[in-house]
Amino acid sequence: MRRKQKIIGIATAGLLSLAMAFGTAPAANADTVGQDISKWQGSINISALGSFVIVKAGGSDIGYYYTDSMYARNAKAVRSAGKGLGHYYFNGYTNPTTAANDFVNNLVSYQKGDPLVYDAEGSSFVSPAAVAAWVAQVRARLGSDANVYVYMSSSVTRAYNWSSVAASGVKLWVANYGSNNGAYHGAPSVAYWNTYYIHQYTSVGRVSGYSGSLDMNLAKSGAWSNGQTTGTVTIPTSVSSVPTGTYLGYSIAQTQRLLNVYGYKLVVDGSYGPATRAAVANFQKTHGLTVDGYAGPATQAKLSGTHSTSKIAVDGSAGSATIALWQKVMGTSTDGIVSGQVTPRGYSRTALYSVTYGHTGSNLICKVQAKLGLHQDGFLGPNTIKAIQRRLGVTADGNFGPATVRALQTRLNTGKF
Repeated sequence: MRRKQKIIGIATAGLLSLAMAFGTAPAANADTVGQDISKWQGSINISALGSFVIVKAGGSDIGYYYTDSMYARNAKAVRSAGKGLGHYYFNGYTNPTTAANDFVNNLVSYQKGDPLVYDAEGSSFVSPAAVAAWVAQVRARLGSDANVYVYMSSSVTRAYNWSSVAASGVKLWVANYGSNNGAYHGAPSVAYWNTYYIHQYTSVGRVSGYSGSLDMNLAKSGAWSNGQTTGTVTIPTSVSSVPTGTYLGYSIAQTQRLLNVYGYKLVVDGSYGPATRAAVANFQKTHGLTVDGYAGPATQAKLSGTHSTSKIAVDGSAGSATIALWQKVMGTSTDGIVSGQVTPRGYSRTALYSVTYGHTGSNLICKVQAKLGLHQDGFLGPNTIKAIQRRLGVTADGNFGPATVRALQTRLNTGKF
């Protein structure tokens, strides 16, 4: 399952071409065709989709748990349309038990029997142990009969020893596209599982009224039932294992930059590999934190200093709050504005929103230029932007865009530039 989109379903060969062309569901006694969706499909017409839809609930692949921005809308619409509803979590480097709690706490329109899916993508995060921990916590919260799944490609079913996961009753949703031409090409191999319940067979499916490609899937009988009722479930939230505190929202790359402030000298590549995990574990050990190698809320707070209301959001948007903190760190007056700038020509400042023009220059930028050993004219031009980018460890392309601003916000939250 690619992080941009998902689709699920099963059909007889004769009905499959109709489902692809028109987005209709086959007869109830046949294996059924459905789709899965996320924010990337926008406000897609749910009624045009198949007999079931698996919706992205959220994930932790950016370094902390987030809820997909279209999840509530999509889940409610699928349930209202009377279609089968599933919920999936895109795995990441957050502790899987913590992620399972966040996933359960934020479920929308959940009913017993809905597939609850751990999307096992990204080689830095995938392991049988992580899946098992996530599944165990979901079952602890929702019951041992929760209809839990793991999603993975056919090749990943062979890449690890999944025997204990399969033996624990976790169902398999497998991706195998064959020539990926939109046609069904036969059942895939699934290694440690005796069978699969859902097969994602192409990523270039089509439905009526939607211009983009969709992942098409076939679902076997029993994919939803699991011997369960369809009554609405009240999800408990008073669970001791749910962590307290606030996530600061740092991505993997931003976490690596913060670790480098403490001297770890990591390559800032956005990949949570062995070197980053070892650095996190060492940082936790030296700062009296629980040593698990995951940069959770306590670790992120310690990396950035004591968390307080003076911290700014790491959102890639240089508004007044970001500029004011930058001014505070650099020791200039704090009006939250980069003043006296010229209109960019041949370069861009797409993420700078708090700016005025007038050809006089900015005291803040003069201080930044002095810090970087540049000519102090007060203008945030291409040479200054590139020097800032080199200091922050991002690509020096001369564009003061979201990636540069996120790195800047991360650094400013440590009280430094």
